[in-house]
Amino acid sequence: MSVNHRRAWFSLVVEDPLSNILIKDATIVTMNREDRVIRRGYVRIEEDRIVEVGRASGLKGGGAELVLDGKGQALLPGLISGHTHSGLTLLRGFGEGLDPDKLWETWLWPYERSLRGKDSYASAQLTCLELIKSGVTCFADMHFNMESVAQAVRDSGLRASLSVAMMDSEAAPTTADRSTRENEELVRRWHGKAEGRISCMFGPCTVRTASRELFLKAREMADRYGVGLHIHLSETSRDVQHTVGRYGVRPVKYLHSLGILGDDVLAAHCVHLDREETELLKQSRTNPIHNPSCNAKTGVGMAPVAEMLAKGINVGLGLDAAVCNDSLDMFREMKVGCLLQSVAEGRSYGGILATEALRMCTVNNALALGFGDSIGSVEVGKKADLILVDLVQPHMTPLVWGQTSNLVSNLVYSATGRDVTTVIVDGTMLMRERIVSSLDERAVVEKAGETLERVLSRAGLKP
Repeated sequence: MSVNHRRAWFSLVVEDPLSNILIKDATIVTMNREDRVIRRGYVRIEEDRIVEVGRASGLKGGGAELVLDGKGQALLPGLISGHTHSGLTLLRGFGEGLDPDKLWETWLWPYERSLRGKDSYASAQLTCLELIKSGVTCFADMHFNMESVAQAVRDSGLRASLSVAMMDSEAAPTTADRSTRENEELVRRWHGKAEGRISCMFGPCTVRTASRELFLKAREMADRYGVGLHIHLSETSRDVQHTVGRYGVRPVKYLHSLGILGDDVLAAHCVHLDREETELLKQSRTNPIHNPSCNAKTGVGMAPVAEMLAKGINVGLGLDAAVCNDSLDMFREMKVGCLLQSVAEGRSYGGILATEALRMCTVNNALALGFGDSIGSVEVGKKADLILVDLVQPHMTPLVWGQTSNLVSNLVYSATGRDVTTVIVDGTMLMRERIVSSLDERAVVEKAGETLERVLSRAGLKP
């Protein structure tokens, strides 16, 4: 199928969405409780739900408006990023060699003070485009101008959990009143919107940028609206020094004493933990989100993921921001996470096996975001958030059929986002044969470049 024909096909899909899709002859990596893999399987989608999953030999009847041939491809639940900053994607490649505090002071905060809503929209569109093209169907996002980010998510067709970065420290690019007002407005206007694809949380940013009063206010509001919290926790050693110096306890114990932690909390990073803190995370059922590429690039250290997983803590995986990751490719993130944990543990396969890595960015993240009943695995009744990955590639060969570990290992260690051919969210096809239907790729990329030049000029920053 030529590019022009593919674009014509997609224009029809966008104007007249399909309500019944059949994907057949795919290798289905279900990520269900048994980690079942179905060779030559099929999935039937009706409206936004999965209604049948099984072996192709048992497929009965047709009736689908569209039949996709999954031969030579793996069918997976859409990948999920548990921690992202879409508003910072335009800063990809900046600030190399700076420690986190210097990065914030030199680039992030001047940039953020100069952001307007249309700038955040352009950055979020670029993020959504990259996520779609690498098989990420859902992400948790925190930043500023989140009304504009919500619009970009709505327009892209993706699923997301959104929160405002709530801060009240002296140097922060926002205030307690402003960020609290904006976050409440975001929840009121956008929670449950875009056909249910958008949910919201409150986002007290870090123990150094959000006061005790702001954390308590965020928790009170989250409870009032029935939503969760998205925070950064113990990312750097300075976070620990701050709370010990001011409150006499480490960050996890400090937030636990305030009643902040719980099963509705996304706690990004969790790098600097002691044994007591991991126990508190377990007891409170808080969801740590591991961001290995970001933590490695900024040199803050590696989270004790092996220890947390061994305790039964629900650890997810996040991409963080392009400014401290560069790539928003969850396949790369899985590989980096596995490799760096082996280095941190000083042993081969140091606590994260390939299946566990894949679980972290599907089932675990779905649970962490509050979507555990609706996405994260290929099962009847769940939302049709699915991706197809091309297995007929030199770097994915050989595949030993009948050995699940070989297939999943190749997906985690050998695949990249560029191997994703098809993306479906909420039963709607967002990408087929690498052509994205919901966004104009060329226009998004061009707009991103123009926007960055304008923001940098406004901020007085020079590349």
